[in-house]
Amino acid sequence: MKDGRASSMRKGQSKHISQVLIILFGFVLIFVAKIDIFAIRSAQSGLSSIVSPLYDVMSKPVQAIETMFEGVRTVASLREEAIRLRAENNRLKRWQRRAEILESENRQLRSVLGAVIPPDREAVTARSITAPGSSFSHAMLVLHGSNKLVQVGDPVVTADGLVGYIIDAGTEQSWVLLISDVNSRIPVLLSSSSWPGLAIGQNRGKLNLSFLPLEAEPKENELALTSGHGEILPAGLPVGRVVRSKGRQFFLEPVVDLRTVSFVSILVRPDGQEAPTLSAFDKYFTPLPEQGDGRLLKGFSSKDVLK
Repeated sequence: MKDGRASSMRKGQSKHISQVLIILFGFVLIFVAKIDIFAIRSAQSGLSSIVSPLYDVMSKPVQAIETMFEGVRTVASLREEAIRLRAENNRLKRWQRRAEILESENRQLRSVLGAVIPPDREAVTARSITAPGSSFSHAMLVLHGSNKLVQVGDPVVTADGLVGYIIDAGTEQSWVLLISDVNSRIPVLLSSSSWPGLAIGQNRGKLNLSFLPLEAEPKENELALTSGHGEILPAGLPVGRVVRSKGRQFFLEPVVDLRTVSFVSILVRPDGQEAPTLSAFDKYFTPLPEQGDGRLLKGFSSKDVLK
């Protein structure tokens, strides 16, 4: 009995010892693991302190190379962008010039809209090819001729009034003698007082208002209209406004700025109508005759003309 109890006690003690040993071994493993982690961390820290300067030294050339390639890519991109913007800028400049040209043409074309067109005439819009007027001849060439029924003697107007008349009509171009030319003679009728006269060009800005009756007293700024004398120029076209000088010397300020004319309307006769035959323009541009002690056109006013 004693031997059995002793053996069981030894077994129990050995079991407890083995458990204690297992627990101690576990603590040892935990301690070793902690030591390993600390050692690894210490090794990493030491390695980092050694590698970091080397990495910094090696990374600078790499960064410089990367920066250089990035700069090359940026320069190439900027060059392509500059080429594109330059082409777009040139295209916009072309459109701007085109818009300015169209705006100028539109403004000039508006100047011929609303022109007075007599019932027996038709308006043909024409462009001026040459600059209107010079020091010796106030004439201009327009881009229309007999192909558009233009004939010698046809009046040339804008919305403001008379510019001149055709003196030579070709097939596709015609010469216009401006009312300011020294060879121009326009029979006129003053709008308010109904006095007849002759507007004579002087190769200057103003026209000379001549051949007025002695009793005529033109008013300042009074409008002078074509009288229709000679049946070449239609009646009622505005020519100029009266400007009084010293004594009985009168001038007309043209209602049209002849220096800036680009587009005009030519008042042509409808198809089938021919202009009156004249041997020379001086037969047409003669002073209005007088009958007895009065005027031939006495009582003839611009209202009658416009009616």
